Amino acid sequence: MARKKLFIFFFIQLFLLGLGGSIVGPLIPILADGFKVSLDTIGSTFSLNAFGLLLTSLLSGILSERFGKRNIFILGSILYTVSFLGLYLSDSFIYFTLSYIVFGMSWGMLAVNSVSIISDIFHLNRSKIIIRLNMGFLFGAFLAPILVSGILFLNLNWKYLFLSLAIINILLFITVLSFRLEDLHNKKSEENFLSLFTTSRRFLSNSIIILCGIINFLHAGLGFSFGTWFTAYFKNLNVPVPTGSLILSLYLLSFTIGMYIKSTLVARFEDKKLMQYSSILAFVFLFISFFMDRVIFKIIFIMLFGLSFSGIAAASLSMSIKQSPRHSGSITSIINSFSFTGVIIFQYTAGYLSENVSISSVIYISLTAIFLLVVFTSILSSYYKSEKKPG
Repeated sequence: MARKKLFIFFFIQLFLLGLGGSIVGPLIPILADGFKVSLDTIGSTFSLNAFGLLLTSLLSGILSERFGKRNIFILGSILYTVSFLGLYLSDSFIYFTLSYIVFGMSWGMLAVNSVSIISDIFHLNRSKIIIRLNMGFLFGAFLAPILVSGILFLNLNWKYLFLSLAIINILLFITVLSFRLEDLHNKKSEENFLSLFTTSRRFLSNSIIILCGIINFLHAGLGFSFGTWFTAYFKNLNVPVPTGSLILSLYLLSFTIGMYIKSTLVARFEDKKLMQYSSILAFVFLFISFFMDRVIFKIIFIMLFGLSFSGIAAASLSMSIKQSPRHSGSITSIINSFSFTGVIIFQYTAGYLSENVSISSVIYISLTAIFLLVVFTSILSSYYKSEKKPG
């Protein structure tokens, strides 16, 4: 199968992940009222979802190298469909939470294997392709708030969004079953589990991978919590949820445009410099938006923040894989584990502080995280001289 067709397939899969991962955030005020739960309870649900992400992200790279990337990818696709059918049928918040955890598990499997397979196929221009692959996720994330706004404006049942995603993923699942094994780089490692775990542990002694992991921890934690609590934050500024969802879509569109710009800039700038400059600009724009009283100016600078903030995690992941391309699955698992640990911590913290301190706490958390991101990308840029691979 042509590489271009495989890229389109995984782009669509990441698009569905973006839809699924971003469709619940704008519904937070609706969920809180409908299920009669507090904001910190919802924050805990997002953290549990991220825990499922963390668990499968940590294991699926090793499992895919042992049992084949296609097989683990198919398992993730099945869990994705089951989870969204569960969300559609949920009549209690406990059932909703359990289904959302299963979605997190499927998300980890699909994300790790999609990036790993594409990294294997497009190894000559890996950074550019990984960034553009993640644009699929962002297109889905961009569309999700628009769909939520449309459903709410039309006064339809928001649960139909989950049913629609389950049906679309079934169609994509049928497509992946038609692929030949070699199309998905389904080569299985002859190493036993102990050897694979030892190899993965060895990567944790690589300073570049550790620094990239910390960068992804901050970037993913900030990115997901900021998008998740976006409408709740603007509702506190007297912006209704449907309108806040549309503003969130604009923010995600600016994020997507930023990803495309970064994918063209990687040919001119080193990954480390691109991450450093992006972090600095993102901090400046978010800091200015914090002091803007008028909502329209606040929105403009948040859009500029999204434009600058995008692409950092993808560039960091590409830089990590360069340390040992042969073990792209294991390294992707390690980096994604850092990312989703960040999501767990940031989501719970944002929910707790929003409920007990102020809904504006998400901005304080974001400013702190982006400042630390500037620090760690600067450390990476200053001290990283050559890409030494682990022995």
